[in-house]
Amino acid sequence: MLADDLHPLVESQPPFEWNRLSEHLPYEWVEQAVRAGGSASLRRRRLPAQQVVWLVIALALYRHQSISEVVDGRELSLPAPDVSFVSKSAIAQAQQHTGAAPLAWLFHESARNWGAQDQAHHRFKGFSLFAMDGTTLRTADSAANRRHFGASAAAHDRVGSYPQLRAVTLTAIPTRLVCDTEFGPYDINEMISARELIPRVPDHSITVFHKGFLAAQLLCNLVSGGENPHFIIPAKSNTRWEVLSGKPGDQTVPLTASARSSGAP
Repeated sequence: MLADDLHPLVESQPPFEWNRLSEHLPYEWVEQAVRAGGSASLRRRRLPAQQVVWLVIALALYRHQSISEVVDGRELSLPAPDVSFVSKSAIAQAQQHTGAAPLAWLFHESARNWGAQDQAHHRFKGFSLFAMDGTTLRTADSAANRRHFGASAAAHDRVGSYPQLRAVTLTAIPTRLVCDTEFGPYDINEMISARELIPRVPDHSITVFHKGFLAAQLLCNLVSGGENPHFIIPAKSNTRWEVLSGKPGDQTVPLTASARSSGAP
């Protein structure tokens, strides 16, 4: 099977060079993320919050490895000199104590800095180029995740999958860097998450949308907020419009919107 053939290939890959990651993800950012998230180093016989942040990043990069393998490869250790190993229970407790806030801060800070580095080199006629689309992601199978995120249902009301969440992302087109994202439960429509993300679209930008996001309220919110935002979206096959000017392939048409969508009293 293909999986059997790929296994030796994966095993033969050189180990990940953490020094290369630290060149783009400075340790100072991790320190700031921990402080911004309100986490401090845990007591003597547990992992410091800074180590936990690196551990979560490592687990994302090495999803095929166990926590123990990642800890050994990353050479994580407790601050106490008389303790030579990290127990699984200590790792779980440290992750719970640290929480999601430092990772969220680190995501937004790295996206902001990396995006600014690339922006000057990839502008199109003075505009930054983005794409907005939705997706679903699986998460760990736990009762808490099922209550919070939900899951797709199979026939006869049976559970059909792992707990799933919906995500709408804003991605830089030239570099495919995910600049921002909005997460929500599986049964929440992507349009709701997109509305939360729209105010965070950068100024002087062109955003490409999937045709499923063709909604007057969403697009009106984009063009009425920020400075000089634009959008591109494919028309649905059944869309009809009035041509105000132009020629086939390059026409000006009105965007019909209700009073509620346009914000009129």
